[in-house]
Amino acid sequence: MERLMFSAAARDASLARHMHLFGSRLIGPLRFLNPVAVAKAAAVNIRHRRAAAPPPAHLSRTRS
Repeated sequence: MERLMFSAAARDASLARHMHLFGSRLIGPLRFLNPVAVAKAAAVNIRHRRAAAPPPAHLSRTRS
C-alpha cells in the first residue's frame, strides 16, 4: 500500500499534496488511506504503466 501511494504521489500533484499532509502529520492514517485516495493512486499508476508500455508488435503474415 505504501509503495502504491508513494509512486502515485511522484506522478500526480494532488496525490503529492495528500502525501505531504500525511507526512506533515496534518492527517492521520485513516484519512490518508481512504478508499478514494487509494483508488486514485491505483488509477494514476495504471495510467503510467499503460503510457510506458511499448506498443504491441504487429506481425505481418505476408509471404515472400
